[in-house]
Amino acid sequence: MFDIYAELKNSIGAMTDALRASISNTDNFNTPGFKSVWVSFSSSYGKSWAAGTKTVNPMSIAGSVQVNAVTTDFRQGSLGFGTQLDCAVVGNGFFILSGSSKDSELGGEKLYTRNGKFQVDPNGRYMSDPYGRKVFGYATTPTGVVQSTNLVPLNVEGQTDLGFVEGGLLVANYQKNKDDIANGVVPPTATIPLYRLALTTFVNRQGLTMAQGGAYRPSVAAGDPLPDNVSGTGYGDIVSEKLESSNVDVAKVALDMALLNRGFSAVQGVIDDVNKIMSALISKLSG
Repeated sequence: MFDIYAELKNSIGAMTDALRASISNTDNFNTPGFKSVWVSFSSSYGKSWAAGTKTVNPMSIAGSVQVNAVTTDFRQGSLGFGTQLDCAVVGNGFFILSGSSKDSELGGEKLYTRNGKFQVDPNGRYMSDPYGRKVFGYATTPTGVVQSTNLVPLNVEGQTDLGFVEGGLLVANYQKNKDDIANGVVPPTATIPLYRLALTTFVNRQGLTMAQGGAYRPSVAAGDPLPDNVSGTGYGDIVSEKLESSNVDVAKVALDMALLNRGFSAVQGVIDDVNKIMSALISKLSG
């Protein structure tokens, strides 16, 4: 009888994990580039009544459920409007970030994200994400050609009026150029190319683990990131002044939570029944 409690505990644990995933999906509905996560279950067989013979089938009973898989939905999110420092990836690529705001320019852990909401850090030195993690790319010539394939953080110290143009090219004089064109100024102030954003991806994206702010950390299962590259060369295209929305399906999240609520209620009903049986048995034994 007591093994039923252990099996119910396992079921509650599995459903709790699924509930955490649903809550995470709900909380990150407005996080740019966030990819929804879904939990699937499998039966846990803890008891076999008969091994079976040539003429009699085996008998086994599923005692509880367990988490079978946690799957990230990497499908493309829709594109919405962004600022002049925002970018979106259309394809399978990821932007490259430093592991934290305190990492050195080149060393340290790297994180990977679809969230292209970028900004200049509070010190006015680097392009960063909202968590202060440095954004990586390639330095360019004044004509926008990549100087070297060495990956570097986007150091914009001393530069003003910054913005990204198509292909993930960061330029200075961004707004001045647009204003001059709109006002018919001839010739308009020229933009000054500074860096191109880098993209990478993984053979097994399901092997990535979630980090803060919709970023991902590679695991052994994901493998090493593929060689970093520029926009339009295999990992996707970078679109300027756009942000990729999360791909969270609110209706599916609501349905999943309703089903989990039914599951929790069913388990609680079994617990109540077992408690009644145990109480009745104890009463008879003590009587």
